[in-house]
Amino acid sequence: EIENDDYFELMIRNAWHISGGEGAAANTSCRRVLVTHKDGRQTVEELKNDIGIGPNDVEKMHANLARQGIEAVKIELYS
Repeated sequence: EIENDDYFELMIRNAWHISGGEGAAANTSCRRVLVTHKDGRQTVEELKNDIGIGPNDVEKMHANLARQGIEAVKIELYS
């Protein structure tokens, strides 16, 4: 039994790595990485549509972020 619509949305988003959602329905399965930008700032960024990107495939992560308009100088991985 599915308790409510938010829980159903969360299950679907997480199963298919669909970005987005708000509150209790916000996606939690897409990988997030620590990005260092050209100006030295650091931000945590979500790798949208991350299915097929291995846990250590930094090259694909850079390409994914570039498609999102994020130019990462450095990517740090934490698990």
